[in-house]
Amino acid sequence: MFGLTKNDLKTVQNKLDNQSSYLDNNYFTTSSGQVKTLKDVSYSANHSVRYYAQLNNKIDTMTKIASTQGLHSCFLTMTLDGYFRDLLHGDYTRFDKLSDKERFIALRSTPTSEKLGEVRQKIKARKTLTIKDLYNILNHQTARYQQSYAFKKLKKENANYMYIRTVEPHKDGVPHFHVMLYIPFKYIEQFKKDFIKSYPAPQNRRIKDSKKFIQDYKIDNQELESFQTDIKDTTAYVMKYILKSFMDVKNQKQIDYIQAWYIKHRIMRCVTSKSIVPQWVYQKAYAFENDWYHLTDLMNDSNNHVEWSREDNYFYFIDNYTGRELIYQYGKYQVVYQDRVIKEIGEVKEKNINVKVYDKTPTKWTKKENPIPTYQDYNLIGYFVKSNGFKQIDKKPYQMKNYQLRQYFESITIESVNPAHYAVTHNLMIDRGLIKSEYMIPSDSYEAMEVFQ
Repeated sequence: MFGLTKNDLKTVQNKLDNQSSYLDNNYFTTSSGQVKTLKDVSYSANHSVRYYAQLNNKIDTMTKIASTQGLHSCFLTMTLDGYFRDLLHGDYTRFDKLSDKERFIALRSTPTSEKLGEVRQKIKARKTLTIKDLYNILNHQTARYQQSYAFKKLKKENANYMYIRTVEPHKDGVPHFHVMLYIPFKYIEQFKKDFIKSYPAPQNRRIKDSKKFIQDYKIDNQELESFQTDIKDTTAYVMKYILKSFMDVKNQKQIDYIQAWYIKHRIMRCVTSKSIVPQWVYQKAYAFENDWYHLTDLMNDSNNHVEWSREDNYFYFIDNYTGRELIYQYGKYQVVYQDRVIKEIGEVKEKNINVKVYDKTPTKWTKKENPIPTYQDYNLIGYFVKSNGFKQIDKKPYQMKNYQLRQYFESITIESVNPAHYAVTHNLMIDRGLIKSEYMIPSDSYEAMEVFQ
């Protein structure tokens, strides 16, 4: 089920039980004298009801704001080519049958960065991929989509847009994305064209209610199965997919396979564009002002005063319609009405200030010493500083140029250095064509590996 075994499900359940036990059995006392557990203040998706309530509030706010700004809703589904399923089992048969052009497109759609797992390198080395690798391929394709002409044109004209992205597994565990995208109506056709280019799988360009495929990226205003523009209740539509990934923290004690899939593979359930009011502001104001939409409404109204600073750990809202002020600074939150504090929570904490220690002697009275490079036979061997003397540069054999390597090798013997080091240096001389001899076997494989790296 979703690529998981019963043992996987049991392992994830034990992990959650241990986390829940730790959160329940660790207490602290608040400034008002209340005793709370770590679970009471947790925002964990797997243990706290507050996480889902916050996410629900955020999505509801984004969809309503998008509606008030006149943005059109589009529902996108991104899937992968079928041969990626085979790579989960190390089967490259279908991949090898691709034409040179198709293989080029396939490799271009996979990530090469360390952040996303260097999937392209794995494919070239014929390694077996994982579910997280396939998830990162979709992430890479989505990053390409967000850098496409459609998004650049939108940003250049300072037009607003929002998106809510969820991920869902197929029955075999292969992930696919669902995205609710809010954009001005006039940009839809350009977004369709760049959508097809960014997600090369054939099913992503299939015309709705037809088995034809779009040729040469010509859409002609036709509706795509993976790019729907006729969504009515967008909040309910996107929440339908998000609900599947969450467990009922209050009533559910045993996790199911689809929920375990996210935890086992460490996959984020929901990703959104930046909200108008940052999440950290909402979380701090949650005790008295738990409506994200109201905070956003205050921000959008030019008659109000709104400011915040993450670095200085404060925010300040003035609601001129009701006469209230919402103030947070260094751990203390207040609601002020007509210069009177009507609600207050927390206490002011001292701000950590990093004080730099300076020398009392003015720098203009001191003479700066520049290190003097020192060479031997035209090779840089170190630097000389008057106050500290000579400092030699320590290079490993593989870092040396041929002339310096030859000099170094002639200055050592197998008795004077570590035998493994001598053997690796000897072999390096052979590789560079500086000597003709037979390879030596290093007695210390770790040092040999270190030198060659």
